[in-house]
Amino acid sequence: MTAINALRTSTSGLNAQATKLSGISNNIANSSTVGYKRVDTQFESLVLEGSSSGSYSMAGTQANNRVEISKVGQVQYTGTDTDIAVNGTGFLVVNETSDSDGKYLATRAGSFRPDAYGNLVNSAGYYLQGVKLGADGEPVDNAGDNNVEGLTTVNINNISVASAPTTEMRTWFNLPKTETGYANPPPDADSFVSSIDYYDLTGGTQTLTYRFTPRIPEEDGASDTNTWTLEIFDSASGDLSSTDTFDTTKRVAAIGMQFWSTGDYAGTIGAIWDESGALLADADFLTQQTTMAAAGSAPVLSGVPNPATYGATAASPSTDYGDTDNLAAASVLGTYDSETGVLTVKVGVQGGYEGYDLPITIGTFNSFEGITQLTGSYQETKVEKDGSGFGLLERVSVEEDGQVIATFSNGKSRAIYELKLAVFPNANGLNPVSGDAYEMSLAAGAVRLLQPGDGAAGTTSGASLESSNVDIGTELTNLIETQRAYSSNASVIRTADQMMEEATNLKR
Repeated sequence: MTAINALRTSTSGLNAQATKLSGISNNIANSSTVGYKRVDTQFESLVLEGSSSGSYSMAGTQANNRVEISKVGQVQYTGTDTDIAVNGTGFLVVNETSDSDGKYLATRAGSFRPDAYGNLVNSAGYYLQGVKLGADGEPVDNAGDNNVEGLTTVNINNISVASAPTTEMRTWFNLPKTETGYANPPPDADSFVSSIDYYDLTGGTQTLTYRFTPRIPEEDGASDTNTWTLEIFDSASGDLSSTDTFDTTKRVAAIGMQFWSTGDYAGTIGAIWDESGALLADADFLTQQTTMAAAGSAPVLSGVPNPATYGATAASPSTDYGDTDNLAAASVLGTYDSETGVLTVKVGVQGGYEGYDLPITIGTFNSFEGITQLTGSYQETKVEKDGSGFGLLERVSVEEDGQVIATFSNGKSRAIYELKLAVFPNANGLNPVSGDAYEMSLAAGAVRLLQPGDGAAGTTSGASLESSNVDIGTELTNLIETQRAYSSNASVIRTADQMMEEATNLKR
């Protein structure tokens, strides 16, 4: 190799080390940048000419900086709900504009904050994209899992309030068995009363008042009747100007209930009379009661007992369990489904408005999971209901499956967006742009949008960020090596220059 070739080779070495130095300096400068991917410098030798004999003419080296896109950084908890980190494979999808009309990009820089309009935007000015969900949790406009253009900017200002009516309720009670025996005087009319709130169609709070009245025998020494009347009064029904909780215009349910007194099912519901006018009963229970009534060892139940007289007196008492023509004086309300154990009542009935159906689970025949009549005190054993009142948006969080959850001041939560992760066959082929984002390119392959946690996609972590994948110790070591390599190349250039000067002096 001539001195001139040595100069050219070492000069390429200086340029290559300078290229590496620029990558190291960029890594160190961005060691604290969220989602930053380290620049790695790769060297390759240059050959001007080679031969089959193995001899070649060398021309030095050149360096290429490559971004280590697929190398993940450490996920750190931040406590800020709108921060998002990706655990594993995949990228968050962002857009250059809030209306999603700009270029779609991929990023792992998940430090998002709402702008003045509620759009989630990161520190680089890119807007987070997702699938908008309706109140039912289904996509509002689903353009397909692999359609990037079907995504829209995540906005948390378009969900400000929330309320939902109560559409189902589960109420279980224990009724004291001892109260269905002879008593003189009878217990107070309001001895067994409970009030349970529910939400109407506008999110307002209303109250259902349950009143249980035992049917007691008319004479001392008679056996327990094991029979009760259940009335339910609705604060949103009937005469709203009345302050009487038990105003008959507010009554939305009035049914008769009879319980097993012996056997394996003692204390459970055996029969119910509802507004259909039919006796609903377990077959074995009906056989037992009919037999006992014929023998005079059990009281005859004639429809729904009248709570006004504790059921001791009813209009035209009947000895036929199948006779439902003569019920108590009180109107019978509510439809019972013996298969599901649901009593359906109409609430909000007033004026010309018919109200709406509210199914209330009270239990099936022969089941202890429902209203029971056991020895003991009167008490509510279970109260469950859905629905919610008026509530303001309090916070937004991100789940592992990519769902953006809105939590309201009424304690209710629901998903408002679903994030998708962009997965590429060759993530390192993406084209880096400013702001730690990447353009989708042919070299990266076709993008697939996957729900976090599905297939090759990683999961999302809310209130967390992925830190830079730069290791400062490694970069400082590389800095020292680069400095020495640069100095060594400079030394070669000085030596070659001296040799050329010596050769020039030989001509003089």
